[in-house]
Amino acid sequence: MSDVTGPPATAGDLVALGARRAGRAVAVQDRDGRSVTYAGLDERSNRLAQALLAQGLGRGDRVAAWMEDCREYVELYLAAAKAGLVMVPINARYRAGEAAHQLGDSGAAALVWTAGLNGEVARLGLAPSDLVTIATDPAADARHSYDDVLAAGAPVRPPAPEPDDLFILGYTSGTTGAPKGAMLTHRSVLAIARLNALSYRLPPGSVAALTGSMSFVATVPAHVLSHLFVGGRAVIMGRWDPDTLLATVRRERATFTYVPTPLLDDVTAALAADAAAAATLVSVLHSASKAEPRRLAALAAVIGDRFVEGWGMTENSGGLVTATTRADVRGDTAAADVFASAGRAVPESVVEVVDGDGQPLPHDGSSVGELVVRSPALLAGYWHNPAATAAALHDGWYRSGDLGCLDPAGYVYLTDRRTDLIVTGGMNVYPSEVERCLAALAGVRECAVVGVPHERWGQTVTAAVVARPEAALSEAAVVDHCRRHLAGFKKPTAVVFLDALPRTPNLKVARAELRQLLTERLQAAPAGQAG
Repeated sequence: MSDVTGPPATAGDLVALGARRAGRAVAVQDRDGRSVTYAGLDERSNRLAQALLAQGLGRGDRVAAWMEDCREYVELYLAAAKAGLVMVPINARYRAGEAAHQLGDSGAAALVWTAGLNGEVARLGLAPSDLVTIATDPAADARHSYDDVLAAGAPVRPPAPEPDDLFILGYTSGTTGAPKGAMLTHRSVLAIARLNALSYRLPPGSVAALTGSMSFVATVPAHVLSHLFVGGRAVIMGRWDPDTLLATVRRERATFTYVPTPLLDDVTAALAADAAAAATLVSVLHSASKAEPRRLAALAAVIGDRFVEGWGMTENSGGLVTATTRADVRGDTAAADVFASAGRAVPESVVEVVDGDGQPLPHDGSSVGELVVRSPALLAGYWHNPAATAAALHDGWYRSGDLGCLDPAGYVYLTDRRTDLIVTGGMNVYPSEVERCLAALAGVRECAVVGVPHERWGQTVTAAVVARPEAALSEAAVVDHCRRHLAGFKKPTAVVFLDALPRTPNLKVARAELRQLLTERLQAAPAGQAG
């Protein structure tokens, strides 16, 4: 039996406490019914922790997880937590070149991957001595199979790390420079499990229908660990559509789920057509990419005060900084337009708005500035990047880079998701990365990438290209080039050819002007003739 009896001090304690409270309760379940109890998950994560250490890994070493949604992903997170190892989640939709940056920058000592990534891992060209390689597919070209490693581990928990030890390197980025790793400690990740449980209104034993990819930095800390915190169960959806979601909610009697912006209208329509399927839901979260207030109001009209809207970021351990309440959705709110708002600061957190000099702006609902955050869930800094750390963290405040305002009642309103960052379907796309890809294409003289408003995706990636005079570039050629080198959600959905890029007096690309130009050009052009 687990020897943890008090409040959790590290992420590994969550499953150990669950095993002590109700060991036979299911902790994690695949959509097809394959499940593991709290006792089983505690033992398996102990074995995996010991096995990883036996491979020569030591406390503080980084373990990269390039994995599709599966129960083993949760086991690996908890094993790393117990062994004092650091998780480096890699988006399952990344290509080899994108993954290589995270592997190299983090100095990963091990890589664990699932069968669907076999081809991309092969493209990395790893030498046997590069790092410990573990694949869930026994036929994969890896040094070890996951099941063999797990079977070799002793079912005894290793000595626990300290609460302020590093637990997750969550890679994020601004619009310039290479992606950087947000350092999340056990203390900060436990804080977000606790605060999200409150913000999501999770009842004891809550059942989550997990719709977010587990390879997103936020999903495991914010959704899975928050459910382990309340002794709940996480049902892994994998690929899903609204009908599959509702069938799963009905069958598993789910109490929580998350609706991303791209499927907002479809899920709203499905819920309206089959309200009985959602009878067990206690809360339905929308967050990540911004959605029009009317679309959020439509969802709330169907599900009532079960609707939750919030704002968060990787640097807050992937969880919410602000959230709405039941009273807000019922109309008992001081917000001028609650569906245009991201709610108010969650417990233990504070949000302020400041001007360019860092001075506070009035909470009048109209003074727009940068939103800054204090929270126990904040990052400790950026991995091997003291300049970025110093720019983002000041006296305990995190400078989010997001622009917005606060009203007199403390409701937060976002005007931009970072000035240049593109958020499409809840996925962050960094223009500089797409621009580097475009610049490598023969015939491109200049390029710039912006997000253009899109009804379904929130924003869509749009490229402006200035071609060399001798080049015979087409929109299809540009998009195909990006498709070969970038994850699908990063490739431009439209390419507009210009004679020159608009620039500011200091010769920087005038992105606001370019965004407006491309928006107008795309609205005026017949489908397929934007270029």
